[in-house]
Amino acid sequence: MLAQYITEGVGELATDKLTDLLELKYHNVNDAVAELGAPVNIRETFVGFQKYLYQEGRGGLTVR
Repeated sequence: MLAQYITEGVGELATDKLTDLLELKYHNVNDAVAELGAPVNIRETFVGFQKYLYQEGRGGLTVR
């Protein structure tokens, strides 16, 4: 998913694209759930890691 972000930019991490990203990686949502856990946990993780992408000085990306 991060590779898709690098290719497409910050809009690629919008939560409305989560299903599409999961299907790209796992081919369908059921396989993603089997691998990653409950949908609510997948969404929380997806949203939660994004704050680290934007932190300067901590290895995050600098968005300009």
